[in-house]
Amino acid sequence: MGITSRAGLASVLTCIATAAAVAPAAAAPTVPVDVPLGGLNTVLPFDAPTVHTGMPLPVPGTPNGPRYVTGNLLPHNMVPALPVESALPDTQIGTPLPDPLSSRNLGTPQLVAPDTALHVLTPGADLGAPLSQPRAGLFGLPAVTLPEAGLTAPAVQSDPAATATL
Repeated sequence: MGITSRAGLASVLTCIATAAAVAPAAAAPTVPVDVPLGGLNTVLPFDAPTVHTGMPLPVPGTPNGPRYVTGNLLPHNMVPALPVESALPDTQIGTPLPDPLSSRNLGTPQLVAPDTALHVLTPGADLGAPLSQPRAGLFGLPAVTLPEAGLTAPAVQSDPAATATL
């Protein structure tokens, strides 16, 4: 097997391994993350806590585009609010609880927060033109008006919960 054949085979295998690693992450709403806290064992007088959580993958939705309103020169909802769907990841935090009178552990207190759907709506903007509609009294010319600007409020909707156990 020549050097170019080996390099081609290695690149194909690398692509297959990358696709296999990315495919489960793209299908799930979160990417699992284990926070490495093992280095704290050297400075803490007890075992380091364990943290298992995830990184949410936001999925943008379809915004309501600008729409024209009678009497306005510029459209309403000029910068539309963007809906984003995601999930708060399943999070588990635990650490062994040492017994102060012996060398055994009393148990493992844990804080568990199950995954929850998250709906977010980004802020949007409206802008009014500094000119009015053409007026008959001004021979069809628009009048100068004060420009108007407004923001739509962002929205976050979710139902997070957590339980603590020993």
